[in-house]
This record gives sequence, C-alpha cells and structure tokens, in this order.
Amino acid sequence: MITIRDHQTGDLFDPWDHLGGKRRQLLERSWAGVFRDYLLEHLPVGELITRFSRQLGRPTKDLHMVLGALILQQLHDLTDAATVEAVAFNITWQYALDIRAESDAYLCERTLRNYRQWLIEKGLDQVLFRSLTDQLIKAVGTDTSKQRLDSTAIQSAMRGLTRLGIIVESISKFLRELRRFHPALHAQVDPDLVRKYVDREGNACFASTKPSESKRRLPEAATDLLALVTQLRGTTALELPSFLILDRVLSEQCEVKNDPEAGPQVRVKEPNEMPCGNVLSPADPDASYNAHRGVGFLVQIMETYSDVEDDPTGTAPPPPPDLITHVAVGPMNVHDGSSLEPALADTDARTIKPEVVLADSHYGSNENLEKAKHQGVDLVSPSMPPKGSKQEKLTLEDFELDEHGLVVRCPQGHVPITTSASADKLQVCFEEATCAACPFHKSCCASAVGRKESRYQYTYDRVRQRLRRLHNHSDEFKERYRWRSGIEGTMSRFKYQMRMASLRIRGRAAVSYASFLRALGLNIHRVAAYKAALE
Repeated sequence: MITIRDHQTGDLFDPWDHLGGKRRQLLERSWAGVFRDYLLEHLPVGELITRFSRQLGRPTKDLHMVLGALILQQLHDLTDAATVEAVAFNITWQYALDIRAESDAYLCERTLRNYRQWLIEKGLDQVLFRSLTDQLIKAVGTDTSKQRLDSTAIQSAMRGLTRLGIIVESISKFLRELRRFHPALHAQVDPDLVRKYVDREGNACFASTKPSESKRRLPEAATDLLALVTQLRGTTALELPSFLILDRVLSEQCEVKNDPEAGPQVRVKEPNEMPCGNVLSPADPDASYNAHRGVGFLVQIMETYSDVEDDPTGTAPPPPPDLITHVAVGPMNVHDGSSLEPALADTDARTIKPEVVLADSHYGSNENLEKAKHQGVDLVSPSMPPKGSKQEKLTLEDFELDEHGLVVRCPQGHVPITTSASADKLQVCFEEATCAACPFHKSCCASAVGRKESRYQYTYDRVRQRLRRLHNHSDEFKERYRWRSGIEGTMSRFKYQMRMASLRIRGRAAVSYASFLRALGLNIHRVAAYKAALE
C-alpha cells in the first residue's frame, strides 16, 4: 500500500517548538532548511507509485522520506548503516525530511537498497537532479543566461590490473558465478582450470606470478580463456554477465585463427592492436582509459556564473549562488567536444539554456561554434594552438595577411614574389635565395624542396582560424574568458567536498547515480550558504 504523507499542511502544535529559537534558527539556515523549504514537496514520488498497489500489501514508508533520505545519503557520503542511523536519531535529518510519525523515523538497510536500485533502473537520479535543481534556480533567482562547461575524471572503486590480471580475474569471476548458478556446467569444466584460477593453488597457478614473468605467462592464460569460451559458448552460461565479459576480453586481448589441423589457435595481440575502450577490470567493465586523465569515467559539468565583481565594501547584498545545471557521465575515451550539444539540449528542454557558454579549447571546434550559433548561444572558447607552434615553428599567425587572406609579408618583413588563390586554397611564393639567408629558415613553413622558390599553401578555413587565434590575444576576449576559471573551484568541491574522488562503488550506473545526487547536494550547500549570507 502506498504511503504519501501531507507535508504542506502544518500541525496545530509545532513539533519542533521544543528546540527553542536559537537551535531552530540554526536548522533553518542550514542545508536542512533548504531541503525542507524548497525541495521536499517537489520530490517526484509519483514516479515510484507504479511499483506498489494502492490496496494490497504492507504500507510503504513515506515516499517523500525515502527519496529524501537517498539524496541526503549522497549529500553526506554515508554508508547504508550510517544513513539508517541518521534517519532514526539525527534531528537535523528528521527536520529536513519533516518526519512526524514514529514509523517514519526508521527504515532498514534492505529498504534503502531496494529504493536505490529502483531509482537507478528508472533513471530517477537524473529526474531528481534536474527537477530539484530547477526548483532551486527558481527559489533563489539564479541567472542562467551565462554558464560555463568543463569535465573531470572520476575513478570508481577498482584496482588497476595488468593484461594478465584482467584475463585471470575475468576467468576467476566467471567460474565462481558458474559454480553458483549452474553447478552442472561447472562440473564439466576442467578441474585444473578451477585449481589455477579459483583455488589458485599448486603449480602453474597465477597467484604468485612476478611482474617479470607476466608477459611470458600471458599466452598460457589466453589459451585457457579460449578453451573456456569455446566449451561453454552454446550453453546456458551465456545468461551470466561474467560470460559476456569473458567473451569481450577474448575478442579485445586476443586474435583467434582456425587451423584446419590443430583447431582454433589464439595469439595475444600487441598493445597497439587493442581498442582504447577495452575491459580494464571485470569488477567494472564500464570503466575506460584515457592517456591524459587515467582510468575511470568522465563527468561533464555545466554551471551558471556571474561576471559582476564582488562588492569590496561588503555592504551590497550577496548575488544569487552559482548552481550546477547539467551533469553527464560518459567513458574516458570520448572527446570533450561531443558533450557541448547534449548539454545545450538538456538545458534547453528545461528552459534554462544559456546565451553565453564559456569552455576551454577542447569544446571550441569550428563545428561546435557553428552549432552553438545556430541555437542562439555564444560559445566563448579559445582555439587550439596551431600545428608546429609547440616546436617553435612559424605558423600562419606570424605572417601579415590582407583582407582577402593573401600573405602581404613574412615575419622577417620580406614581400612575396607571387600570391594566388583558387577555389579551395591559397598560395604564396618567396625568393629561394632570400629564404635561405633568413635566420628562421629551418623553422619556416614555406618550403623550396623540388622548386626554385619557397612555397607555402594554406586553406580558407586556416585563414579563419588565424583570425580567431589572434582574437584570443585581445583584451576583449581575455576579459570575457577569464570567468571560465571559476569552474575549476567547482570541480575541486565536487571531487573533494562531495567525495567523488574516493568512491566506494563500481559501474557506470552507480557512478552516474552518485554524480547526479552529489551535484544536487553541492547546489543545496551553495543555496544554504547564500541564505546564511542574506541574514
């Protein structure tokens, strides 16, 4: 039976009157007051009603209380046991959740786990973040016309494994699941495989393999992997998630060839032959690798900002807080540039789309600039540095061009002998003798190889990029773009204050759940600080 208590109608006698004025004021100024006043009544409890009957079964816990407890659990990064204790004994939690009935002051850990799983299955973590964040924006009047976008890497609770470790742990996990769910099939597996990969005892087991021996023993593990997959491919073992991981590891780490005489033969792939999105651990097959950021997941965050300087006298009222408006969790091997369009679509659907977006150069491709402009958004992002600039070579930005994009003179002030333009490219030629005597001859982009003159060809798109890069050095651009750096502080608070840098969970679904609700928790903290500053 469904239980939804009325949290709008007040009581004849205030249940919190015993706290007195001072303690009551502390509660109202804290995150508990923000949650109770702005969010509790707007929790999407209707999304969970379909799981229960209105007439049959035991009464549920108050759905407002359960959803609220799940949000507060992520806000404080508590375990299930600590959350149950907080609901039962923490007066701040009880005030935030408006717990009036004795039966609502207790829930067991199993209830908490079940509701959390239902939220993840129905995607309600995204609904909670979006709907409640929109409610906070309306409550405090945050201006969403200016926003900034960036990403950060998050690692789940998984340990790093070598290639040998990935195969060994995948086989071990599969054999344990097979023994639990399909004992008859497990009995058909070679006992030597069970000894090596599950019991890890005796000769040839991989438990004590030294790092120096890992490469030598990798083909042996690959042979065992192929034998196991081949034996059980057409059986009910296919229903096990661990078998899908096993099959995926085989295809990513190994190449299988059919020999007419010897049968299937396996070859361990070289590192450069493997895909970048391969399984890094059977404990978290969703995690991926990025050479720059490491292992884990990439979280995209967009937040509002204000370009108004703080009042140095401290007499003006504080401005509304900056709030996170968009969160997305994806693999590490996807470029940041592909995340701009989904962020704009998400905010547009909620009528909080920005007019100006600040982002770093990874988001500022020409394609993204055109897409943002088409949607009425001004994307302020620096261009990537030109090719060769890091090697201190001359680029088109060092040349002087006319209004048509043709070179007028080189960095040394020499005038070209000819310039020309076709439908798809432009060209400039200099005297070869002049270029040979130039001190920048070795670093110049003009070349005389196979010709009597030094020639340099470039495209119209390259001319546009040059104008954009030169504009990046202007005072106007620097003044607008300097506000982007503020999101780095948000990323730091998201990872360390909200403890996203030390997760106890694995899997993309669980990491997404934590990311959405902890971003919401950070918004709650900011609104609470804003309310306290007003008073």
